[in-house]
Amino acid sequence: MSIMSSKIIRDPIHGNIRLDDLATELMDTSYVQRLRNIKQNGFCYLVYPSMNSTRFEHSLGVYHLAGVLSSHLCVSEVDRLHLQAASLLHDIGHAPFSHTFDRVFGSYGFDHEVRTSELILDSEIADILKSSGLNPQDVSDLVHGRGKLGKILSSEVDVDKMDYLVRDAYYAGVAYGVTDVERLLYSISLVRGDIIVSEGGLEAAESLLINRNMMYQTVYRHHTKRIAEAMMSNALEKLLTEENLGEIVASDDIGFISRMRGVGGYASEMVGRIDARILFKCVFSEPVSNIVEESRAELSKSTSEIEAKIAGDLNIEAGYLLLDYPESSMNAYRVKVKTKSGLKPILDVSPLARSLEISEREKLTLNIYVRQEDSPKISEFKPQNYFSLEQRRLNEYT
Repeated sequence: MSIMSSKIIRDPIHGNIRLDDLATELMDTSYVQRLRNIKQNGFCYLVYPSMNSTRFEHSLGVYHLAGVLSSHLCVSEVDRLHLQAASLLHDIGHAPFSHTFDRVFGSYGFDHEVRTSELILDSEIADILKSSGLNPQDVSDLVHGRGKLGKILSSEVDVDKMDYLVRDAYYAGVAYGVTDVERLLYSISLVRGDIIVSEGGLEAAESLLINRNMMYQTVYRHHTKRIAEAMMSNALEKLLTEENLGEIVASDDIGFISRMRGVGGYASEMVGRIDARILFKCVFSEPVSNIVEESRAELSKSTSEIEAKIAGDLNIEAGYLLLDYPESSMNAYRVKVKTKSGLKPILDVSPLARSLEISEREKLTLNIYVRQEDSPKISEFKPQNYFSLEQRRLNEYT
């Protein structure tokens, strides 16, 4: 097939993105076009009104960066085509509102990466790939971070993160997205399939970690966004069944909200509250680091049971007290740096990276949300009755 660019798309982050014939054909499928109606950042737009970017432009950005890195690493043409195809397709399995409902859908066994693989292997996408001389299974493996180039797309420091952190900061209008992506790309090498950053690229890698840290603290975990997500997740739990799971995850944001509006009851009430911005209020917040390890494990497994017990004890109607216990992956802090004395974890060579990891862990909070009219009841809440706190914090409640 021809590798000459057949289309140029103007992107506010990367400038001109050149699409070859294969990318153009893949982009025109309904699976990629659906991403135009999947918000990149769920309900962030409630706080940052311009955060309406979608998985579609993000996928184009990842495709572009994968091409730049492929050129730098001098990979073969067929490997480049596989990698860029995987980059363009890596998000097609996302459910509505991206990661917002991962926990709820996950309780039914849904995983967006698994669905992405299914679409790559068992749809018209497979035919397009085969007609271009590509192996759909190899493309699917790359999406999961497998294969000799898989870590480029899914690892501690990958082109996926390089795009979304800068792109999200741009659309949020915050000044945290100052990451030297070009410098970082050209400081990367592959060693036995793993992504390695050269010592000369350490500052660029640190800038990515700073961006991540600030975006998570200020944007991704903003309390208003978290409240809206908790409300809608609870509404989805009341609506979701084994029978309608496939239909719901295949819809886009517009179809999902339309369904929620139309069913009536609690789900429609939650959508109406978000439309009118009559959100629940945060009435309790506790740093996760203050909760003992055993209780953290219990919260991870049985959040809904603990939530129901608290609501019952405080005489709050079911569904109107929401317990928000965040989980966070810290794999971005596991990148390796090539130094004069060999490969070392970035945490061993960068005091800044160590400080950022500690900061991110310490700012994770467990929150409780209720309706405004129920907030006086929280005065009776005793956290030690539901989870164990470090003694130094428990003293403040007794």
